[in-house]
Amino acid sequence: MLIEIVKENDMAEHDLLKHDLAILERMAAGMGDYLKSDAVWWDMGRGDMPLLTIGGYLMRRRRLGVLAYLLHEAELTALTAANAAYDATISGQIVRFEERATTEIGARLREWTVYLRDLTVSHRLAADKGRYNYLADTRVVISELTAKLSESPFRLPEQILTDIAALDRRLVGRWMPGAFIWSPVLTPAYPPDPYWWLYGYPRAD
Repeated sequence: MLIEIVKENDMAEHDLLKHDLAILERMAAGMGDYLKSDAVWWDMGRGDMPLLTIGGYLMRRRRLGVLAYLLHEAELTALTAANAAYDATISGQIVRFEERATTEIGARLREWTVYLRDLTVSHRLAADKGRYNYLADTRVVISELTAKLSESPFRLPEQILTDIAALDRRLVGRWMPGAFIWSPVLTPAYPPDPYWWLYGYPRAD
């Protein structure tokens, strides 16, 4: 019975990775049109998928790369092809990519700022772990975008790092460390350092 449960859990975790890969493929295919637009969030026309953003793609690219050893051969081939298509899309649009990524960081920071502000006035929100599980990827995406824009030839405005540090201090002030909040299969992609905000929840004062 225990073996059957373990197998079912493994299947569920692999399904999560397959869905992540399907999202990444869709995002890579739509990145060209996304860069031409001025929208921060781009509807990919699928109700079972999130809105396309640069940060959403980068988040999945990095963690699927870390977890590639869990993918099947055909899935690895699909991942490589999707990443190659993305790289080809942005290679000739460095300035536009930087502009769009910087705009997204601003939008994500505003979203995260509103959440942290509301935590201080809403006990119900602070106690809602499900809500935090959902919104924590905003902080993860901010991390992915800043990492990308810290690479050459991009330029990351110093003020963005200052703003992130201030928001992190605000969260630390009400933080309760704990176990990893997302699916265990993702744990290798998110070690506690630097992803401490995925190990615990805000304290509900």
